[in-house]
Amino acid sequence: MNRLGICFLLLMVLFMGCKNVSPNADNPDEDPKAKELLQGIWVSDDGGTPAIWAKGDSIYYPDSASMPVRFWIYKDSLYLKGNNINSYKITKQAEHLFKFVNKNGEEVKLVKSNNRDLLPSFMYQVYAMNTFLTAQSDTIVKTTMGFFESKVNIATTSDRVVKSSYNDNGVEVDNTYLDNVAHLAISNHGSLVYAHDFRKQEFAALIDKTLMAKSILRKFEFTHCDDKALYYDAVIGVPDASTAYVVEVRITTDGKVTQRMR
Repeated sequence: MNRLGICFLLLMVLFMGCKNVSPNADNPDEDPKAKELLQGIWVSDDGGTPAIWAKGDSIYYPDSASMPVRFWIYKDSLYLKGNNINSYKITKQAEHLFKFVNKNGEEVKLVKSNNRDLLPSFMYQVYAMNTFLTAQSDTIVKTTMGFFESKVNIATTSDRVVKSSYNDNGVEVDNTYLDNVAHLAISNHGSLVYAHDFRKQEFAALIDKTLMAKSILRKFEFTHCDDKALYYDAVIGVPDASTAYVVEVRITTDGKVTQRMR
């Protein structure tokens, strides 16, 4: 065989080897028999609590905050594709038994259920964790320019942010949150001095781009005033996390705005 033929053969071997190494999320290699075996409702072995519902290419969870995910089975692993792609090693799969290892290294045992009364646990519209949450504050402060009334109204928008967390079975699930908008109105003796809707995007110059995409405007609150300005904290961070960026917003009594990181 000439050199060109040997190179072609080596390329074919490498191509076939790569094809069998890792499944593609858009067009994954999968085991159709294993997928068919997983179809149906599965409950936790310890108490019969609904755990997952495998239907077609999707897995649903009994939690209206957790989004359904695409799944496939390849060799000895269960793959779940949501915000991220995760794989879980299968230790046992039979007609009525499914065992896999979660991200904590613990074996999860699920049993198939024929109880159709459990279906409503999975048939829901996914709602954001903070749907319809609002906050309001009304503050009156005194400066050398007189009394100023500050009104802040925070409400959710239609902009969605997905945060991944782990459920009771140690499986990563995606929870949806809605971003917030903070409407601020400042008045002096009944005359409107300043009004604006604050969104997280206008603080983009101060905040890491990657974190910004995962964050929401969590708070916007009055902190203090001096003779010339009113001060507010815009708190931007990952939903339900302990850390966040805090941006100080300074608004003068004639409506000029500056920002700085605190």
